[in-house]
Amino acid sequence: MKITKKELKELILQEFLNTTVPVRDQPNKVDIQFRTGPFTSLVSTAWDTLNLLEESIRNSGDLKTQDIEGLKNNELPRLMLKIGMIEGAIKAKLEGKLNQDRKPYDSSYE
Repeated sequence: MKITKKELKELILQEFLNTTVPVRDQPNKVDIQFRTGPFTSLVSTAWDTLNLLEESIRNSGDLKTQDIEGLKNNELPRLMLKIGMIEGAIKAKLEGKLNQDRKPYDSSYE
């Protein structure tokens, strides 16, 4: 096996720095760690909304036990269900099995 000078340099850098070679030295690779994807805005909005919910719970001194239990027992499971559905859609998309004709689950009628 013949190793080019550039490949040798990359191997030495990986071993020396105990890290991977930066993307700038690998033109065929994409650095997804710092890439802004098409879902960044949606995830940021969801994150901000969940932060507001958390702040509301923490800062509201007049919440009734019934309201807190309702949030915990009814609303939180719905959020977790939706996150599970998103994970399932991502997995199916990566496996090429996503059914695009299927409508997203709509819980607004519950």
